[in-house]
Amino acid sequence: MKKHYLTAAIAGIAVNFVLFTVKLYVGNASYSLTIYCDAVNNLGDTFSCVLALLGFILALRFGDDLRSKRTQSLIAFVISLIIAFTGLFFAYRGLDRLLYPSGVVYNTKYAWLIVSSVFAKAALGVLLVRLNKKSPSPIISSLALDSFLDCLVTLFTLTGMMFVTKVNFAFDAYFAFLCGGIITAQAVKCIIKETKFLITGE
Repeated sequence: MKKHYLTAAIAGIAVNFVLFTVKLYVGNASYSLTIYCDAVNNLGDTFSCVLALLGFILALRFGDDLRSKRTQSLIAFVISLIIAFTGLFFAYRGLDRLLYPSGVVYNTKYAWLIVSSVFAKAALGVLLVRLNKKSPSPIISSLALDSFLDCLVTLFTLTGMMFVTKVNFAFDAYFAFLCGGIITAQAVKCIIKETKFLITGE
């Protein structure tokens, strides 16, 4: 068990929690569904990193044996479940916005805050990839993939926020559906992968 895993988890907790607070502020201030959902996504990522940290601490006790690998795989499985439920939450909120539409407020300050969050999450993803190269872990792999997916999702949310203020059409809701679909699909792939390892050990 490598101690740099702990660094990866702690960095993930710090970055994701800060992004959660920033996006929650923007989402509530602008009445943007997709930004709000993106904030919830970062809160889920924060909990995922907390789980990862606990998993790494347990793995340190077990050492680099099969129990350690299974512990990491189990944590990666739980993280993937959290991500999948987040995607489904996006889809649910998208449907809710379609049924009960509301206006969105857009300004440059909000846009720059969201763009900054993309760079922050990309930097976290790069850090996780570099740390994972030292000694691969399914947990860090899941967190790194989620970081890069979040960059894409956040760009979608910003685009949706801009469009919905220009035209009388529920772009916000449809972007929530799209983001939810992307997140859920990737999470399901990870769930299948980790389930296979937990059952067969391969």
